[in-house]
Amino acid sequence: MNPSDILALRNLKVSYDGNLALDLNSLTIAPGEVVGVVGANGAGKSTLVNAIVGWSRGTPRSTGEIFLADARVDGWSTHERIRVGLVLVPEGRLVFASMTVEENLSSAFSTVSSPGRRVYSREEIYDLFPRLGERRQHLGSQLSGGERQMLGIGRALMMGPRVLLLDEPSIGLAPKLVSQVLDTMRTLAASGLAILLVEQNVRAAMAVVDRLVLLERGRVVLQGPAAQVGDDPRIAQAYLGATSE
Repeated sequence: MNPSDILALRNLKVSYDGNLALDLNSLTIAPGEVVGVVGANGAGKSTLVNAIVGWSRGTPRSTGEIFLADARVDGWSTHERIRVGLVLVPEGRLVFASMTVEENLSSAFSTVSSPGRRVYSREEIYDLFPRLGERRQHLGSQLSGGERQMLGIGRALMMGPRVLLLDEPSIGLAPKLVSQVLDTMRTLAASGLAILLVEQNVRAAMAVVDRLVLLERGRVVLQGPAAQVGDDPRIAQAYLGATSE
């Protein structure tokens, strides 16, 4: 593993009932980097982030190596991986519907800050997402989709992630809110946080990521700097609506 990387995956394979859902040779993320993983429905994007944190709705067979800094964590439980800083904001957005915004943020378990790991306070979350401060006494069920997404990210940041993983954060959001949520990823990366962003909205992802990875049928078919990869016909035609002349 390169000493400059915070997360490294090697030969990661996930299968369900004998069917291979993910076959990833390698993927790395450095502190302060935003890596976007894009692809159509069923490409293996959610399978990837779930495998990194060791969680799944089904009973997959997973093999391969997952390193967080210098620790190999693929044999650890989900709880142990979260404790050391692998934190996922799932598509369900990590929000308790029957609790207020303030209670949701208070319920995020605390961890000890350490070098390279920042634990955000509740007030810092309100600074990052002022709308949550305005809605602090509202129940999770009373929030809009964008507000729930902000709250889910806020809860994750209070867990002190070393790598923040987001699964389809733009789903169901108005374009303005998509930009607001994803722009916040750049703010977080500027503070040194490594972010793995799974997105079906390729155009929105390309505006904020440093590198882009295209998955098809569980395999990486293209990856590289976002500006460079965006010119590839496989991205431009299939996901950006470009047409060849």
